[in-house]
Amino acid sequence: MKNWIVISCMLTTYFAFSQGQNDTILIDKDLQEVIISATKTSQTITQLPIPVVIISENEIKNFCSSKLHDVITAQTGIVSVTTQTGTEGLQMQGLDASYITILMDGFPIIGRSFGTLDLNRISVSDIQSIEVVKGASSSLYGSNALGGVVNLISKTDMNDGPIIKTSFKLATHNTTNASLIYQYKEGSFQISNAVDYYNTDGYDLIDSDLLSTVNPYSNYTFRSNLKFAISDKLSLKTNAHYYKQEQLNIASESSSLLQGESKIKEWSAGASVKYLMCPHFSPELEIYKTNYRTDEFLNTEDGALYEENYFDHTLLQSELKSHFRYKGVNSIVGLGITKDKLSRRDFTNDATQDLKFIYGQFDATAFKKVNIILGSRYDNYANYTPVVSNKLALGFSLTNKIKINSSVGTGFKTPDFRQKYFDFTNSTIGYIVLGRDVVIDRLEAMPNVQHIIPLSELNTPLKSETSLNINIGLRYNPTNNLSFDFNFFNNKVNDLIEWKLVAKDENNINIYSYFNVNQVETKGLEFNSTFTKMDKWEIKFGYQLLYAYDTEVVNNIKNDTSYFARDPETLTSIKLNKDDYFGLFNRSRHMGNIKLNYHLNDKTDLNGLLTYRSKYALSDSNGNDILDTYDNFVDGYSLCDIGITHHINSLRSFQLGVKNIFGFTNPEYISNITGRLYYMSCTINFK
Repeated sequence: MKNWIVISCMLTTYFAFSQGQNDTILIDKDLQEVIISATKTSQTITQLPIPVVIISENEIKNFCSSKLHDVITAQTGIVSVTTQTGTEGLQMQGLDASYITILMDGFPIIGRSFGTLDLNRISVSDIQSIEVVKGASSSLYGSNALGGVVNLISKTDMNDGPIIKTSFKLATHNTTNASLIYQYKEGSFQISNAVDYYNTDGYDLIDSDLLSTVNPYSNYTFRSNLKFAISDKLSLKTNAHYYKQEQLNIASESSSLLQGESKIKEWSAGASVKYLMCPHFSPELEIYKTNYRTDEFLNTEDGALYEENYFDHTLLQSELKSHFRYKGVNSIVGLGITKDKLSRRDFTNDATQDLKFIYGQFDATAFKKVNIILGSRYDNYANYTPVVSNKLALGFSLTNKIKINSSVGTGFKTPDFRQKYFDFTNSTIGYIVLGRDVVIDRLEAMPNVQHIIPLSELNTPLKSETSLNINIGLRYNPTNNLSFDFNFFNNKVNDLIEWKLVAKDENNINIYSYFNVNQVETKGLEFNSTFTKMDKWEIKFGYQLLYAYDTEVVNNIKNDTSYFARDPETLTSIKLNKDDYFGLFNRSRHMGNIKLNYHLNDKTDLNGLLTYRSKYALSDSNGNDILDTYDNFVDGYSLCDIGITHHINSLRSFQLGVKNIFGFTNPEYISNITGRLYYMSCTINFK
């Protein structure tokens, strides 16, 4: 009941603002913005029959965002989730971060912890826009794009001449964020260099233990982008990136305190050359290399080394693609190779993976009103059966106010290096995790092993996870200043990879390995609406309804397989029915948001953001290994942010604001919500 009360209040607030106006201002300026991630070609949102979102530079600035986490989690159906290592990844349409590819100017960002790319690692100080493509995108981007793509676009729109942009931000927890951006354009040459520095004391939500929730850390980011038209037909683009972070590393062993340091270094460099062979055909060659390395250690109180870890991942990618444009037909064909290498303490040997791929996508308009996108990609890995991923999307206008979009696509995700080669022992808790490719050799080398799963069931390699994604959407514009977007989605993921208990060693320590186990399904509805009143108000409302479950559990309950739970009040066992099964862990049935932007005058803007997430559970609490209504849930919660921006003139501005204004925290279950945060920021530009 509380869920619907909150949602009703959000809807009432929204429609109270959107009643009765019929302004001539077009409601959504984003409609004409160009998006390239969905098709790898330039398209406007109105042309695309695929669920996409563009986060503009203005939206990034409105809430004084420093990192990708600050802005991406304000979007409908996207939520930040924290892994056991403390990294914050995103969940989209109910699919985990390991199924979502994150790109910078079209190139992949690497360095994942347990499949999750930390959103707090990525600065947005020089980002022009963020493109979010929802649904299977493996037909263009291959593995890890099973659930969608997030592409950060660096600043490219520049005026002639030099400009220097500086900003400085102070926030709670002694947080400082300073950035310096130099941009220069002359004719067909332009360059952008950006330096971003971030420092914080961290925070502690639980005073009773020896540890902080987040330890102090500092990082800086350098990015450089260059574009140059060598001639009328030949153009060059280069990009470079360097990131470094240092963080205090503290842990506890029994009653002793362990202390050390954690360091991250990341770099990337890429170049692309494009040749306009004729007005309708242009080949392009891209080369990209990136490396991500972490080093960390812990010492005992007397200074002796207790633990030391490292993680070193390198990716090299080259790609040749060709664009075709002719009479409304917009197509792309590409092929390339990728070389992956990972070295870490928990691997016996370095892990490598080679990939060759080819893809094509056809985009055209039929009968002057039906937009058709047809794409396919062939991925040939050195150690896996080749995979073909396909996508078909159709969009057509019923009237000048109603448009229907639909898409169906397949996706895949290969087993990552951890699932294949992991050799990890947690001596504190007492368990061992072995990758599928090393588990047999390790078990055979151990004395007196008690096998729970026979070795014969472990001698086949892991299969790639595969998916089928369907989206059906409708866009309705009843007036020029009001729009409604509906999208029904369904994702089925087969051969999900999870770890299972395979043996116990001579000391009765559990040994786990990875298996392809079952199928999961996520389905639901996304709703977005935008209302503008003249050039004063803009208000956006978003809502997601999500059902996410294990299809094997659903079928077992239907077939009367016995699942029992313990009533927390009477402590009696209860046989579960289908209504008692809630679904997958860490998924909320309801999520919503309201964004408000009010132009007080020519110089001052007021911004507000309200987000809501309904209850969810992190683990099973009654011993039946599924999530049911008798388990312990994390209560639903709302967060509210407000901010004000004042433009002194065209070159200078300042911001004040409060995030999480009501000071919500849940220290036991939610480590990434820190309580009330105050911030102030100033921006000064020089021409």
